[in-house]
Amino acid sequence: MLLRRAFFYWQFIAAIVLPLWLFVGWGVSDASGWSFVGLLVLAPLLFVFLTIVSVLVYMRAGVRRSNAVSWLDMALVGAVHVAIVVFGLFTEATSAVAVLGVVLGLAAFWGAVWQLVQETRERARAALREFEQMATSPTSAPRAHSVDGRVIVVEETHDGTVR
Repeated sequence: MLLRRAFFYWQFIAAIVLPLWLFVGWGVSDASGWSFVGLLVLAPLLFVFLTIVSVLVYMRAGVRRSNAVSWLDMALVGAVHVAIVVFGLFTEATSAVAVLGVVLGLAAFWGAVWQLVQETRERARAALREFEQMATSPTSAPRAHSVDGRVIVVEETHDGTVR
């Protein structure tokens, strides 16, 4: 739980730190000037993507309640973060790491969407069950109202009709 909670906070920090890491990695490597131009386009897109995935994860009530991501989130989003760090080293395998990062990014995005839909569906079903239970339970006592000085008693029967 501690690791998943730490990752919950890290994912928001990573949306800022990891795009900046790419510039640091470019600065210490012998990458070309065209790589820098590519980073000028890639870094803002990466920031937006990481922020969207983090918000999708945060939108789940279970995540907000516990301030901890799921193990699936940790695996998928963590793999994307590792791919970004390795990409920022600018080695001979940078192209392969970029392709792997895109595939992992898509998996992280759709994994977050899937978990959000599943949790929302379960919460909606639970709310509907509670509503149906409240609608079918008999009322405890008739309600009395005063209209124009007269007392009107409203009694709801078990089958839902009002007398």
